[in-house]
Amino acid sequence: MFVPKFGPIFVTFMALTALNKSGLASRMTFKTAECRYNRQIFSNFTAQIINTKLLMDMVLVSTLSQGLKAHLGFEFRRYKAKPYQSVFQHDINYCALIKGAQESIYRRWFMSMLKVGNFSTSCPIGTGYYYLHGWTLDAGYIPSFFYIGDYRISGRFFYGRFKKKEDNPILECSIEAVLS
Repeated sequence: MFVPKFGPIFVTFMALTALNKSGLASRMTFKTAECRYNRQIFSNFTAQIINTKLLMDMVLVSTLSQGLKAHLGFEFRRYKAKPYQSVFQHDINYCALIKGAQESIYRRWFMSMLKVGNFSTSCPIGTGYYYLHGWTLDAGYIPSFFYIGDYRISGRFFYGRFKKKEDNPILECSIEAVLS
């Protein structure tokens, strides 16, 4: 039985799906990257976009143990419309992700990052220099429910429970991109 309160949501979903079929996304172009980090964990963390590709350099000075989590948020807007609207948010167990405990879109993104980076593939994550040089999100890794437009992708690494008002996460990054 169709519940009336879901009617507007269903109509909006169908309209957006129809818009997406008229022009499927072909590429994600990174525009800006900004990070802040806990200086007790990293002695340096830089993120930048060069020629639409993501570059990161980091020096980890404290071992990251089991229980490391990431909170990912995806916000969308039609080209230059304001403001961004949340598409979805998701918490992941980072150590389970890198171990490959289960297949997911995040696992596929992580594996594609290993082609141009040297991230640890096991937990605990030891101290040292880690990098990602020239990563881009290939069209085959873009979920079909992502619509053409502007995106803000945020990630926050933490232990314990996710808190929006946390003042000192391990790492917090925001990337703006255009899906075309």
